[in-house]
Amino acid sequence: MQTALPAAFVEQVGTTHPGLVESLETESPVSVRFNPTKPYRLPASLAGSPVPWCEAGEACYLTERPVFTTDPAFHGGAYYVQEAGSMFVGWLLRRLMAQGEVPATPRVLDLCAAPGGKTTHLASIVGTEGIVVANEVIRTRAKTLAENVQKWGTGNVAVTSNDPTAFGQGLPEFFDVVVVDAPCSGEGMFRKDMGARAEWSPENVQLCAARQRRILSDVWEALRPGGILIYSTCTFNAQEDEENAAWIAEELGGELLPMEDVPAGIEVGTLHGNSVGWHFFPHRVQSEGFYAAVIRKNGSAPRHTPKARPSRALTPVRGQGEGRLAQWLAPNDPVEHYRLASDEKTVYGFSSPMLETVTALLNGRFILLYSGVQLGEWIRESLKASHSLALYAGVNRSAVPTAELTEAAALEYLRKGSSAALLPPDLFAEGLNLVTFQAIALGWVKRIGGRYNNLYPSSWRILHY
Repeated sequence: MQTALPAAFVEQVGTTHPGLVESLETESPVSVRFNPTKPYRLPASLAGSPVPWCEAGEACYLTERPVFTTDPAFHGGAYYVQEAGSMFVGWLLRRLMAQGEVPATPRVLDLCAAPGGKTTHLASIVGTEGIVVANEVIRTRAKTLAENVQKWGTGNVAVTSNDPTAFGQGLPEFFDVVVVDAPCSGEGMFRKDMGARAEWSPENVQLCAARQRRILSDVWEALRPGGILIYSTCTFNAQEDEENAAWIAEELGGELLPMEDVPAGIEVGTLHGNSVGWHFFPHRVQSEGFYAAVIRKNGSAPRHTPKARPSRALTPVRGQGEGRLAQWLAPNDPVEHYRLASDEKTVYGFSSPMLETVTALLNGRFILLYSGVQLGEWIRESLKASHSLALYAGVNRSAVPTAELTEAAALEYLRKGSSAALLPPDLFAEGLNLVTFQAIALGWVKRIGGRYNNLYPSSWRILHY
């Protein structure tokens, strides 16, 4: 049922942004961003125009919205369904890296990260030696975030579930970049979220603006002096957008940074005659409502010193075990790039910067849900491979046989089914098999004689399609 736009909102924007109200009653565009580490070719019938603020071939609009659940490539992390405007955060990070404002291999904190669109985009941009810590305070949403990170398969993300205060107090001046896509009043989602329309009020806007300032103040200390804060919302109003961006610079101590050559249609936000960030209005660009601003942090001394706690460093894997584990990583992704370390039961692969970051998170008693490349469990000198290893872009596909499935068979596998007609045992070699669809890894199957075990995670399986 269609919910009418709030009258106070219509009155607020009707004169300042002619055409905006009408655009919110039109159909939302659908856009996807492709995983550069996985083979995938979008069907020509679905391919629309490219997203203007993304790299060539990185993202595009779709001509229609398909049922993504029935596409095995979607489950294999070949692409991410992401609102086009939010991809502008990636454009900003690339521009900042090119300008030298951000190191080539930065430490990035994505503070309000679920469900993972920005996180996976950032992970692709910062490269294998860059780090993204993706945080989501709501645990159920954090689990979804961790699932999407594993499907993306870059191996350079740590997923946490902590309050923003934990980062300011536990990791002062640790990050080169902090991205805060703050919880907001949701005006930018009015076109496709009737709940956002029903919940909106001027009072809620004020509450959201105040909550955003608390979040920003709590996390500010985690950003190093000279570091970059990318602040964004999915709303239109100045209280949550320009006024909060200016507040960050004035009250927390920073400098609003301009950007040259912003793609056409994106409007520069203004406050008291000054440029303050960028707006995406759906009557001007193919996007839902979105706002972003960039602030460079001035020099400051941290207010908090992390408490000295016993080290919880991971134990390095040495000797023959290290060599055997290294066989699971592709030759073009050599083991010296990774430090293989184990906790009590699980073996991980980390780049050196990721190992340093994970150690800092563990020592700070952060709630760490996933990190690096989870290889699996090391049992009696052999690896019980984890599902995330199958999805990792650097898995060695020569380590085990590969079973390429048809679309129907792949969907049966993703249901965690075992139909003899679609998935007969002789489709798989004896032992562990990497299951693929159009060369995109989906998971593992283990054949034992005349039967096999479908090892797809029960919590990830398709329930209905």
